[in-house]
Amino acid sequence: MKKFKSFTFITFSCLILFVVFNLVIWKVYVSKVNGNVGDLARMSYYLNIIFPRDKSKDLKKEHINFTEYNNTKIDILVIGDSFSNGGGSGKNSYYQDYIATYNDKRVLNILQLPNTQNYIESIVLLLNSGYLEEIGVKEVLIESVQREALERFAIDINFDLNNTKNMYDLISSTKDIYNIQDSDIEEIDIINNLNFNAAKFNLKFMIKGYGKFKQYYIEKLDRELFSSKIKDEIIFYKDDIVKLNNENMKNIISVNKNFNYLAEKLIKKGIKLSVMLCVDKYNLYSDYIVSNSYKKSVLFEELEGLDKNYRFINTKKILKNELENGVNDLYYSDDTHWSYKASEAIFNKVKFE
Repeated sequence: MKKFKSFTFITFSCLILFVVFNLVIWKVYVSKVNGNVGDLARMSYYLNIIFPRDKSKDLKKEHINFTEYNNTKIDILVIGDSFSNGGGSGKNSYYQDYIATYNDKRVLNILQLPNTQNYIESIVLLLNSGYLEEIGVKEVLIESVQREALERFAIDINFDLNNTKNMYDLISSTKDIYNIQDSDIEEIDIINNLNFNAAKFNLKFMIKGYGKFKQYYIEKLDRELFSSKIKDEIIFYKDDIVKLNNENMKNIISVNKNFNYLAEKLIKKGIKLSVMLCVDKYNLYSDYIVSNSYKKSVLFEELEGLDKNYRFINTKKILKNELENGVNDLYYSDDTHWSYKASEAIFNKVKFE
């Protein structure tokens, strides 16, 4: 009987401890990153870098999203990744709205088209099919986050792509992979495996401190550059470092060659090309990391010096100047995406005719 009572007591105590552990960790950590916070906060459960989002809009003109497009005439067509699709959330989350407002232009944002391997080929398909001329496009802007740019564009491009299908239907029927509706977000129960991950990370950070973690890095800055609880720390995605290995002159020259060739094809139809590579968070803030021993990026510097038939929007140069002038929160402290301050700074300087 005593053995049974002891077993019951131990089992019940373990169950209570298990429930209390999950409840505390869920309440303290997991529940606070399961909402409108940055992707790095959700990945790390690191509360000190959370930056509350203001989802307001104060720009006069908005871009046209491909889901709302009705085949009307436009001035500028934009294609890109999550940076072009409101990935950072927050105030004025679409940089295209700054283009539309500051230049009084009709701006259409689209996603990569089916059966194309990158954004260049999507534009080639629209160009060769006559659709860009049909809808009156005067300029194309291709955007890519820095860490993916060389893998996306330093490859063999099919510049002969064509299609007899209705391009409008192809654009408007493309699945939106970036903006999941709130109703599609799964509710997280109090008892879940994320609680263990949250406890493990925060314990590991307390013991290990700054440096490399599984999917991200956390480092100390030599000044306060964010408005989160901890203002002089930076968290950035691991691929900001890993994919610096792709930055060699062969790849950079290949990227430039492909954009030049696309620009030549567009120019023949009276269309200009702009290319915007979004500087990685690590690259932008690397000079301010205390005792930085990581590899430095050369992509923007090398690409800037090559001959071009297109406009290269050097986001690193523009945003570094903002940092040097004391502007904080150019990137969200808890995210891999920049904030409205970066979009505002860039398109205050980059104008469209």
